[in-house]
Amino acid sequence: MTEATSHQSLNTNSIGLVQGVFQALTHMGPASGVASSLLIAVSFAGPATPLAVLLALVVVLLVGVAVGSLARVFSSAGGLADYVEQCLGRRAGTFVGWLYAPLELMISPIVFVFFGQFASGTINSSLGVNIPWWAFVIPAALLVCFLNVRGVKQSTATGVVFGIAEIGIIAVLAVWMIVDGGDQNTLAVFDPSNALEPGWSGIFKAVVFSILAFQGFETAAPLAEETKDARRTIPRTIMYSALACGLFYFLCSYSAVIGWGPNNMADFASADSPWIDLAHKFWGPLWVLVLFALVNSFIGNANAGTIAASRIVFAFGRMGRLPARFGRTHSTHATPTFAIYFQTGLTIVVALVLGLALGPVAAFSVLGAMITVFAIIIYIMTCIACIAYHTRDRASRGTNLVVHVVLPSLAVLILLAPLYYQFFPWPSYPGNLGNIAAICVVTAAAVAAFLSTGPTAVEGTVVEPLAVDSRDRG
Repeated sequence: MTEATSHQSLNTNSIGLVQGVFQALTHMGPASGVASSLLIAVSFAGPATPLAVLLALVVVLLVGVAVGSLARVFSSAGGLADYVEQCLGRRAGTFVGWLYAPLELMISPIVFVFFGQFASGTINSSLGVNIPWWAFVIPAALLVCFLNVRGVKQSTATGVVFGIAEIGIIAVLAVWMIVDGGDQNTLAVFDPSNALEPGWSGIFKAVVFSILAFQGFETAAPLAEETKDARRTIPRTIMYSALACGLFYFLCSYSAVIGWGPNNMADFASADSPWIDLAHKFWGPLWVLVLFALVNSFIGNANAGTIAASRIVFAFGRMGRLPARFGRTHSTHATPTFAIYFQTGLTIVVALVLGLALGPVAAFSVLGAMITVFAIIIYIMTCIACIAYHTRDRASRGTNLVVHVVLPSLAVLILLAPLYYQFFPWPSYPGNLGNIAAICVVTAAAVAAFLSTGPTAVEGTVVEPLAVDSRDRG
């Protein structure tokens, strides 16, 4: 790998709609999300987890409307932080940026800490070979680093392959379990009283981790400078990926209830690798296909997270909010090399330190709670930015009151519920560590925003609205 240069331009027009959709899908990591984030959701909602997933899908689509409408106007590697900055001012944008960056930087650590646990547990139970979880973290992180340095076109192409494989295999197994369930199929999954933590408290706590499973649906936005016809491609990418992944999550959460048994979901939540157990039960020796899909998903998830995180850090370096080295790109591949190296090192350190201190599953829950709080706040700020932008000079901006005001407002109201239940009642140790970390980072981001100075936005990133073109409305 050659040294990064001082160039500050990414590789423009290198990806299109398909790569963008699968970048978002692999960032969400559909199969790994089912095996990790939704597994934690089950510990709260149990057999009512499909209801929590549907609620999360609704709010994600509402947020997607707001993100997509702003993506038609602004184009920058800074993503949502730049959208908020352009609409609500420098301090608001700085606040979101200092939440968005750590959120994305923690995606790879949270994925790899759970991947290590999953790989270790699966190999031990299937082959009787005991390999510590941390032995899987470093080689996987280095593989993702290599893919990212080689270029966004290659790394998103890898995401397409990973995405098709994981979604296809797990979806077939899910349908298989539903069909095999016969008269055990039920609408009781929509009754909140069936949650393991009864009532809406359990449901909304499950929504928190369902939103974590969706986290990344908006990550096509930081690829705007590398995307063909970004103003049209990015909004479609966001909505297509969110809807596709949401339907997949609902299918899998419902099939898990039917395949495992509604009355046994507490055991499902505490199992080491319940989807591997289901694969053994329904597919026998073909369980290895599910193993292949899940490993693909974990690697693809971390790969896509690194793509998004490195672009955000790159944008900060280019704006002067981080040292200039973060804003430099590779002389051959036009990738933010130093940002990628930084992300890789951070991934390994955080995954190993937290995983060894708390255990990989507890570390996943702590990181998950923290970054979901960040995500909810960022989504709320983005919806407010959409409302603010479209209520100013409505005629020239082609404002649709339902699309640009009512739907984002509804998203904000819904998001307040899981945010509340994340803190009330206050969780016990070690779950409270995620909340404590979130409070500290949000406070630090607010102070940084208040003290912020410098450019209002990334120079040259504002794109005039296409108000005269009805295809761009909404």
